[in-house]
Amino acid sequence: MAFWSRLFKRGADDPGAEREQAHRQGMRDARQHALREFTDPEFQPVYLSEVRARARERIAHVDLELAATRTELLKRASEARETILRETGRADLRSAPPEDPSPNGHRPDGADPFISVAESRRRREDRRRHAALREASDTVQRARAHIEQLSQEWGSALLARDHTVEAVHAWAEQLIAAYRGGVMRAHPRREEIPSLWKSEVTAMDSTLETPTALSGRRELEGLLDDVEHRIEMWHADVHRLTRPEARPELPAGEHDTAREDDDKANQDNSGEGAR
Repeated sequence: MAFWSRLFKRGADDPGAEREQAHRQGMRDARQHALREFTDPEFQPVYLSEVRARARERIAHVDLELAATRTELLKRASEARETILRETGRADLRSAPPEDPSPNGHRPDGADPFISVAESRRRREDRRRHAALREASDTVQRARAHIEQLSQEWGSALLARDHTVEAVHAWAEQLIAAYRGGVMRAHPRREEIPSLWKSEVTAMDSTLETPTALSGRRELEGLLDDVEHRIEMWHADVHRLTRPEARPELPAGEHDTAREDDDKANQDNSGEGAR
């Protein structure tokens, strides 16, 4: 336990001092331990085991932080998805069926009989809906971009984890190398010490293959694929409902012809009433 205390006190703030301490520890152990321990390839010095344990503890802490990052990113991505579902599910952004023009719907105040009250109401509603649709589309696109950004943040978090793990492994290798140097300096049979002790070199695990990395990538990519499909279907639905054919308007020039026909009909009706 005393060694653990020293190991945690002399940390990364002074790596040179930490390596010097490891070197002295190696010299001390070479003098105090049985000589055959260090010449046996299957031997694993206590110092090596404890450094490896400390490295594993640091990496475990990094992985806990990575898991917390994954949870937070998925939470924010789910909130963005809910925003998209809410906006794309709004019934008020869909057009009502066009109403049939009717003479009874003409304005009673003698205004243009060609524009009925219902038509005027429809046009106002269309303008309101189009403004709301633009606002909803902007909200949806921002939410989608946010999910994409969160997916990129997850990739960055994985790379940061790998860099940290690489640094921890390098730290452990430097201490172990310094310890070996101390043993080699003080051991009377240094020529019999093997080039490697058991577990002296360990492979670094790849973040990209860990369950946390795989599940995080799969869930974020799944969310992005889902919202992109929903947005595509929403756009198709909105465009279908708002295409020009869904709300036909008179082409240019037909307004005057229709007005003349309507005026003529009114004159005929007036003449018949006078007779």
